[in-house]
Amino acid sequence: MKKNRKLDHCLNCGEQFHQKENFCPICGQENKDQRVSIGLFLRDFISNFINFDTTFFRTIPPFLFKPGVLTNEFNEGRRKKYIKPIKLYLLFSLFYFFIFGLMIPKNALDNFFNTLESLQGQEAPAGLNLEELEPHEESKLDSILQNKALPFPLKSTTSLEASEGQKDGPQKKISWKALKVLAMDPDISDSLFAQSLHEGFINVGDMISIKKQRSFVANSSLFISGVARNLPLMMFFLLPFFAFLLYLLYIRSDKYYVEHLIHGLHLHSFAYFIYGLAILFLVGTGNTSIQIVLWAFILVSIYAYFSIKKVYGQGWFTTLFKFLFLGVVYITLLSVGLLVETYVTLMLM
Repeated sequence: MKKNRKLDHCLNCGEQFHQKENFCPICGQENKDQRVSIGLFLRDFISNFINFDTTFFRTIPPFLFKPGVLTNEFNEGRRKKYIKPIKLYLLFSLFYFFIFGLMIPKNALDNFFNTLESLQGQEAPAGLNLEELEPHEESKLDSILQNKALPFPLKSTTSLEASEGQKDGPQKKISWKALKVLAMDPDISDSLFAQSLHEGFINVGDMISIKKQRSFVANSSLFISGVARNLPLMMFFLLPFFAFLLYLLYIRSDKYYVEHLIHGLHLHSFAYFIYGLAILFLVGTGNTSIQIVLWAFILVSIYAYFSIKKVYGQGWFTTLFKFLFLGVVYITLLSVGLLVETYVTLMLM
């Protein structure tokens, strides 16, 4: 154990006192020499690492294979030999979001819209209705797109309405790739670009300004990176709400809110670990099967059910009902949180 070296004066206010004093009688700062030698630094580092290593291997077995036991142990005061819940959460959330960030390509949105266009067999509806443009505007767009080496960007396509009997004839629309070029071109005014979003599936009306929508199209890769970067913060902010849901579901129990929060930390830590492994497997093997993620979801759900059963001690049917209710409400909360996080990310672009 490290031995504290005491001084005969306060490092904070300079007050002189006897070396045996533990605290400064004037300002209250601890009488402790904070300077350490490299040898003492290394000894403390090794000691802390060994202690973490010991607690880590004591924590993992009940954490992985005994749902709810770690939460009960901590809430009942047996905490010294286990990793603190917040440290466990930070450890596995770091693991998960690091792997998650590697999985998502920066051009994910571009791939999505381009794939949608190819599946439709035509240019996607995120395009410019050229029938609404003045001749000089259409000519200007043609010139810009041709200079960007995009062959045949203005492709005639028959809309769904036209195929159902409208007599307006085919409509010309611009593909996502061409739309992206327009968004980045300074020669295109915001008002002209706004017309390209008039019938598009990325059009959100007046909720978001045209400048932000244009920034979204032009910087779609930055948008994806921003969403992925803000996800850990969003999940951390949702944790208290998850704990509050548990508190409401088990309001008649004798547990404090913080005990539900600890349970939430353990449940999310396990979910991060399992989903992280699933994504790591997909990335490592190049497998694109959705079954891996589905099995991971089933495993996390089974773990959460048994953990809730263990921690709150109610019957199987009652636990199942509350578990399903919790799942529906929390998935709804996650969806709202993701929408808010996406909106905030767009506003900060």
